[in-house]
Amino acid sequence: MKLLLTADLHFRIDWFRWLIEQAPRYDLVCIAGDLLDMFEVESTKEQAREVGRLIRELADIVPVAVCSGNHDNAGRLVSHDRASLYEWFIDLGAHSKITTDGSTQKLEKLIVTTIPYHCSKEQKSIWLDRGSTIRRQTGIPWIVLHHVPPKTTLSASGEESEAAELLAAYWPDYFVSGHDHAFPYTSGQSWNQSLGETRLLVPGQLLRAPFPNYINLDTESGENSWHTTSETWIPEDGLHDHLLLKVGEKLNEVAVFVPKGIYPKGGC
Repeated sequence: MKLLLTADLHFRIDWFRWLIEQAPRYDLVCIAGDLLDMFEVESTKEQAREVGRLIRELADIVPVAVCSGNHDNAGRLVSHDRASLYEWFIDLGAHSKITTDGSTQKLEKLIVTTIPYHCSKEQKSIWLDRGSTIRRQTGIPWIVLHHVPPKTTLSASGEESEAAELLAAYWPDYFVSGHDHAFPYTSGQSWNQSLGETRLLVPGQLLRAPFPNYINLDTESGENSWHTTSETWIPEDGLHDHLLLKVGEKLNEVAVFVPKGIYPKGGC
């Protein structure tokens, strides 16, 4: 299967439209949280209505998987499947081609688990247990969307440490995260890391770029590549000024390609 992996779209409508344009090239589009932006003028409820419409439009073309992030708390929390989920995500799940927040689904050649941001570790295990069981029964690859990336350093936050504990308890084939926009640009980290039995994939994000950072993943060949407008981090407090300097210039896409089986030590 050919997957497009991204995260932290933060209500950039042009980025959602860009995904819709790219959709025919893929078998699945995954968005690992922060579809909305709590700092926008529009309320998150208004944003959720617009983003929900765009996600459904995307899903009319290609299957979509989404998990929630810390910006996605719009509307009511509703009891669902032994946990509480935001109602707008539950509504997305009515579309047959959307694997919405708080789900584990078996597609033709892939198991997909989407973990809600706000749930407890015990509640997250509900969907991870299901994914682990299906993988054991079928032997097909398993991908997990979890907004916060795992970290084990002394400076790791509680959320990051919890993500690392969940990863080590289940070892999915792929663990896709967002949240830390600078993650792949930070020394000692990468968009593509091998952690035990799991491939950790974190696209990062540059909020004023013309298209979102994303990763191409081919689950059959094992090939993957990172796509971004800049190989170096652009601090978000200076990003607007940086892009003003680029007026009239073309921002060229930078792609980092990693063939199957070639993973430099410590990431790429």
